[in-house]
Amino acid sequence: MCGIVGYIGERDAVPVLIKGLEHLEYRGYDSAGVACLHRDSCDLTVVKEKGKLIKLRERLRGRILSSHIGIGHTRWATHGEPEKHNAHPHSDSANQIAIVHNGIIENYSQIKTELLNQGVPFRSQTDTEVAANLIGKYYQSGHLVEAFTKAVARLEGFFAFVVIAKDEPDKLLVFKRSNPLVIGLGKGENFVASDVSALLPYTRQAVFMEDDEYAIIRKDRVEIYSLKTRRPVKRRPITIEWDISQAAKSGYPHFMLKEIYEQPEVVRNILKSRIHRGKIVFDSLDKKVERRLKNIERVHFVSCGTAYHAGLVGNYMLEECVRLPVNAAVSSEFRYEDPIVDDKDLVILITQSGETADTLAALREAKKKKALTLAIVNVVGSTIAREADAVIYTHAGPEIGVASTKAYLAQLTVIALFSIYLRQIHRGRKGISAGKMKSLLSQLVRLPAQIERALKQEEIITNCAKHLFRKQTFLYLGRGYNFPNALEGALKLKEITYSHAHGYPAGEMKHGPIALIDKNQPVICICPKASATYDKMLSNIEEIRARKGILICIGTERDKHLTKLAKYIFLVPDTAAMLSPILTAIPLQMFAYKVAVLKKRDVDQPRNLAKSVTVE
Repeated sequence: MCGIVGYIGERDAVPVLIKGLEHLEYRGYDSAGVACLHRDSCDLTVVKEKGKLIKLRERLRGRILSSHIGIGHTRWATHGEPEKHNAHPHSDSANQIAIVHNGIIENYSQIKTELLNQGVPFRSQTDTEVAANLIGKYYQSGHLVEAFTKAVARLEGFFAFVVIAKDEPDKLLVFKRSNPLVIGLGKGENFVASDVSALLPYTRQAVFMEDDEYAIIRKDRVEIYSLKTRRPVKRRPITIEWDISQAAKSGYPHFMLKEIYEQPEVVRNILKSRIHRGKIVFDSLDKKVERRLKNIERVHFVSCGTAYHAGLVGNYMLEECVRLPVNAAVSSEFRYEDPIVDDKDLVILITQSGETADTLAALREAKKKKALTLAIVNVVGSTIAREADAVIYTHAGPEIGVASTKAYLAQLTVIALFSIYLRQIHRGRKGISAGKMKSLLSQLVRLPAQIERALKQEEIITNCAKHLFRKQTFLYLGRGYNFPNALEGALKLKEITYSHAHGYPAGEMKHGPIALIDKNQPVICICPKASATYDKMLSNIEEIRARKGILICIGTERDKHLTKLAKYIFLVPDTAAMLSPILTAIPLQMFAYKVAVLKKRDVDQPRNLAKSVTVE
């Protein structure tokens, strides 16, 4: 996610902003910029550059920008390519105000069309500039608060803003909805940032804003208001006890754990931006793409590692929803096997980074064979996102831990939505009923709260890990929708603990893996009650018990039968079988994390692994 910094006080603002942005670099970004008001003239100056902060610092070197107030930003692209003209801060067309933004404005296209029809020019492809120009439209000198609140009330989505105005150099205006924003309190100066790490060089007194609150920040005071009631909100500051290293992780000991706990919000944001009035909408899929999708006869998921496991789950999802033949392939195999693909095929490339070398080569192979290509990507403007015929962004935010967690859940959620969307536009094809689609949508909406419930199993998982972390081999079993999660759970354990772990479809247990089972062998069985093979999975569990294997079961809340069978059990809320991998992934991730910590492994940067594999 983007990094935001704001300052007002007696210091020179620009060095404060740059230092704050340095402490937000861990979040990932593709461009950076600052905006400030000159101390004497109050002229508004915006300086921004594509790339790392060093480029911005070089651009600022030698420039006299004496200022008491300013805003800074590191951008991780969502709307618009990662180019200089799309970098923040953005100003309105009259250059009266400047704004920085973290998040997504869902109705930006509608408002942009309205402003364009009124003759308002635009210089970027961002949703942020829409907010700047909407505030500018309402702005009259001396009335920034009124213009700001009026504009924000019209915006839909999840976002944080910080605004300055040329004619009102005594204040910063800020607003929060879903995306984080924290105010730092100083003496004769105040700060705002998207993360406390940017504040700690200057103050440890912080006020955390709540959703749908705006604040007026002056150098000597801070006033917080509810957007709904326009009444003041009183909130005591807290003292931050973390050091800067901890603050970058929001108090978590590792990025991986932080990212596991970010998953409810990631899934919530995906659903909020894609479900409208009981239907799924992908703004990035235009009419031309939709026409081709209606004529698709086969689908191929192509991806690597964790993304491949998401594709395997997608295989089940699409076949159930649309009754199309689907194949999931590892990118490195797909690119070399001369796949049978033509213009009636859809090839879906799944990648967090959008730069994975084998997946990029597979994309080019599919395009050569005239297939329709769709990228499911996290990083906006990445090579695969640019080269595919269409793209759906997961908007999970930067994932720092090498072992993928929140990106995986984001991919599963997007694939579930896309599967139902494809059924929506394939009205004549066999597949799930309208009633089933409605039921799935209602269960999708409940997922963020259910993920939060699943995360409450952390202490139980910790206790289990303490008993088993010295074991050197683990067996993971699942069926149907949760067979891919057996592979994913084993991969997580391998990646960050260096233990031997193997995932199998449980029906294959008698064809080899059962030879491994004895009183020393931990076996993790994924057994949600909604599964069509629930009874079969119970039979597998009984076979493991008969051989005295150490059973760790992932099941559904209130499943009394399963509770009696397993020594260790992690429970997740009940949901449709199709959506169950989104929930059962949580304890798998957490178990791997806990074992890695107990083994004293480098959790965030395990040996020999890279976050993005850009070479063969």
